[in-house]
Order: sequence, then structure tokens, then C-alpha cells
Amino acid sequence: PPPAASCPSPSMRAGPPADSAMKTLRDLGENNLLRGLLPRLPRRSDTVVGPGDDCAVVRVAGSADDWLFTTDPVIERRHFLPETPARLVGRKAIARAVSDIAAMGGAPLWILVDLVAPAATPVARIRGLYAGLIAAAKKWNLGILGGDTAEGDTLELHITGVGRLPRGTAVLRSGARAGDLVYVTGALGGAYLPGSRHHLLFEPRLDAGRFLASRKFATALMDLSDGLAADLPRLLDASKRGVRLAAAVLPLSRAARKTAHPLHHALSDGEDFELLFTVSPKNRARFEAAWKRQFPKLPATCIGEILADPRQRLLQLPDGSSTPLRPGGYQHFLSAKAPARRP
Repeated sequence: PPPAASCPSPSMRAGPPADSAMKTLRDLGENNLLRGLLPRLPRRSDTVVGPGDDCAVVRVAGSADDWLFTTDPVIERRHFLPETPARLVGRKAIARAVSDIAAMGGAPLWILVDLVAPAATPVARIRGLYAGLIAAAKKWNLGILGGDTAEGDTLELHITGVGRLPRGTAVLRSGARAGDLVYVTGALGGAYLPGSRHHLLFEPRLDAGRFLASRKFATALMDLSDGLAADLPRLLDASKRGVRLAAAVLPLSRAARKTAHPLHHALSDGEDFELLFTVSPKNRARFEAAWKRQFPKLPATCIGEILADPRQRLLQLPDGSSTPLRPGGYQHFLSAKAPARRP
């Protein structure tokens, strides 16, 4: 900013240039929008982790725990269709918040629910949404504290989740180090493909997240909501690192394997809600043995290696050649140029 005694010219007082003022969200995309907004948000001294991770982390003086906060919407024709069973929509809304808390290594406790709906919405559909919310809350031992309702043009549920974990144990996206190995749980791709209801029925990896945090195996951790090609770069940006990702070993879902381009689906479909994490190579053998004992039915696949240079982000193809790992997956506003996700 100019010195306090200086007087800005009229053009400086007028605000951003005309071309900037005319830009839309579609011009920017979700990632660029957040890069401009998040650094401006006010922050209190009790905030350990602010925007940019799966949850915010807040520390209360004298507490043995840190507190986790997350929020997520599900919106008709974006995350579900009008014909999607209402109970499954309610389940999905809570499961997304639970997955965020799992990605910090925490335990979910409470939920707040905001409902937005057109006035013409059948009451039976709203009762179905809440039946799904209630069943999911009981499944994960959550209390629903309340929320709010409002009339709007589209049926929406907005969920705020609160959880906790032992003080100082949150695993962040920013902890990956050069040489760390990259792992993913489960299988990737096809959450929305015909015949797949994974995006509605996925299981948040709560036990796995707590295991990785409590045993101090994971150096960085997040969940996969927008696709590996969108979310892995976010972990790399937070850690200021690069990666060599091995396409040949990516675990493909059954739905993705049935397509002509399974690798594309594994990288870009999104809503896998698996855990993506890094492990120090010195801990590899100990981690893999402990994982198999703890989770005999849930694979954790090593899919790559963290590189020191953040500009070096490579996808190693099955023939041994490498190509740049292009950011992909689902990005709000930019992806609006294509048809909405089709649950």
C-alpha cells in the first residue's frame, strides 16, 4: 500500500480494472477463487489450522483435545438427482462431513443441518432426507444439534460437522517430505458410473484415519472428494513437493475397470472418499505389516513417491515412460462447462 501521507490517484480509488470486475466464477474456477479469498479471512489466536485442509483445527486453553470443524453441501442436480432416494441423500450429506474428520485422524461428535428447499417440495421427501440424516447420525454416534431452514430454488442440505482428536495429533496435508511414499485406500473411479452407487454408499474411513494418526504413520493425509488428479496436487501444494505417480498400480474400482478408459476414471471422477496419505520409507515395512493386521479387508496401495522439487509432478505410464501429471478431476465453476455429475 502507499505511504500513509500519500493520496491515491482517482484510478487507484476506483477499484479493480474493468476486465477484472467483469470476470465470473467460470473464468476463475474454484481453486483460483479460493487462492484470492482465503488469505484475507480473519483468524483468531486459538486457530491452529485455518482454511485449506480437510477441517479447521481449534485449540481451547486447558483442553486435552483439539477441535475439528468442517462444512459441506449436497445440492440437487449437482450431488444427487431428483429421483435419488431421499434417505440416501441424507446419508451422503453426513458421510461427507464424517470423511473430512476422518481425514484429520479425528472422531466426529456433532452435526448441524441447514435445509434449503423450494416451497413445492413434497413433505414426504423432506421426511425421507431427515430419516437418512438420523440413521447416519446413529451409525456414527453423532448428535444432531439443530440447524436452520430456508426457501430456495433448489433442494440442498448444508452440513456442519464438529469433531475432536488428542491435542497436537491432527495430520495435515502439509507434512509430506521428499522420499515419502504415497498410498491410497480402497479403489478409485466410477463413483457415478451407471450401476455404481458408491457416491451414495461410501464408508468414511474413520478407523483408518485414527489408526494413521494415532500410530504416527501418516506424514500427510486427506480424503479424495474431487478425484486423485484434483486432490493430490492440493496435498503437493500444501507440502511444497512434487510426485512421481505410478499409473500401473493405481487401484481401479470394478466400475472403472469396465470402461474403455479406466485410468481416466481413477484420476478424474471424484467422490471416491478414500484416504490419500504419505508414509516415510523408513516406516514402510512396519506400516504395511500393521495395516494388514488392522485392516485385512481394506487395501492400502502404494501408488507413488514424493519428490523434492514441487515443479516435478510426473505420471509414470505402464510402458515406463513419464508424462506431466496434469491437474484434473472435478473443480466447481470450471467443471460447470460440462454436464453436471450424474448420480
